[in-house]
Amino acid sequence: MNIFSNKFRIAVITAVAAASLIWASQAAASPMREIERLTPPRTAICHFEGQGLGDIVVNARGKLTFYYVDRKLANALSRQRRAEYDGIGSLSGIPSQVFAYATKSKRNHALFVVRAQAMKGWKFDASLISVGGYTPVKGDIITGIAANPASELNFNVRDLSRGYDGFIGFFVPTENVKQGETISLGYAADRVEWQVPD
Repeated sequence: MNIFSNKFRIAVITAVAAASLIWASQAAASPMREIERLTPPRTAICHFEGQGLGDIVVNARGKLTFYYVDRKLANALSRQRRAEYDGIGSLSGIPSQVFAYATKSKRNHALFVVRAQAMKGWKFDASLISVGGYTPVKGDIITGIAANPASELNFNVRDLSRGYDGFIGFFVPTENVKQGETISLGYAADRVEWQVPD
């Protein structure tokens, strides 16, 4: 009888441990699935000085990927980050720098994170970024976030060498980013049309 109860206890402990692992992996997968669902409509790509040939762009000086980090995406990123700190799950496809910027907020402002990738030498000027007709000013730019300070772009002009990959986070007044509206965003004269998610 005593042997049976020990075997029974071991079986119960094993079953509880297996159920906990399954629950933990599902909990970790949930925010990742949510991030995968939320990210595409909150992302827009603009090529600087590129020429379109059908679905491809050639001779671009740089590529800017705009991430609109609204409350829904910020919450999903926060849940995913907690799951990673707890040792469950893995980083989603969104760049880790976006996770860091997503912790910031400003009343009556929308948060954007731009990934700038230089295909050629590029004199990057933060004052040439535009979102919904608004150009961020010095007080809108978020600094001191990137794990690698060399990859963080501030409110200044900076020479980017070919292959450079960096990030800049900034706030835009919500009146320039109204839900459901189609707005233009981009760099200098190169713009793309993007619809703000509801």
